[in-house]
Amino acid sequence: MTNKNNIVAIVPVKGNSVRVKKKNLTKFANSNLFKIKLKQLKKTDCFKKIIISSENKKILNYAKMNGFSIHLRDKFFSTSKVPMSDVYKNIASEIDGEYIAWINVTNPLCDEHIYQSAVKKFKTISKNYDCFLSAVKNKQNYFYKNKPINFKRSPWPRSQDLRPLISLPFVISILKRKDMVKWGSCVGKKPFFYFLNSLVATDIDDQSSFKIAELLYKNKIFGLNRKKFIE
Repeated sequence: MTNKNNIVAIVPVKGNSVRVKKKNLTKFANSNLFKIKLKQLKKTDCFKKIIISSENKKILNYAKMNGFSIHLRDKFFSTSKVPMSDVYKNIASEIDGEYIAWINVTNPLCDEHIYQSAVKKFKTISKNYDCFLSAVKNKQNYFYKNKPINFKRSPWPRSQDLRPLISLPFVISILKRKDMVKWGSCVGKKPFFYFLNSLVATDIDDQSSFKIAELLYKNKIFGLNRKKFIE
């Protein structure tokens, strides 16, 4: 019998990145993405353990000083040449725990309320689902290879009637540790989607999204209540 209370959070933090140089450590709203995420996770009580995985010893030392567990990652698994599947397999195989909650630092608008609510929901879902994935509904007109994929050309649909496509911002993914090792992925065949508002789930992937997320984060002081942004 599985124990859904045995959830170990893994927070991968590379010292370097390609699209945005040193994205996790670059100044972001008078802090950086790494420190902001640790501050948010420090306020949670839903994980058995929170492990920061990095090849960078300065990152690990800071995490340890702030009460987090650490995983020294082989530098080979922090290069852009290594497929992400190999990274998943490597990290999951070197830590203990029945379930893994994979949490990226690149979603700064998602704070402790999101993680607490996600784990609470995860504990209620059917065993028929093999993974729990944060997700966003995208109601826009999409084409693929010059063909519409979620609407018909005629009669033209109202935007509210569009069949939404689902994207994964990777705010939090929860699955059995053994499955992550087996699949080399957070995504199984029968996912449960935990829908978030697209703004609060903003993922930093390039310089433009970095600037947009920073602007949104700085303006959270105007009363943004992220508990209302769980759909």
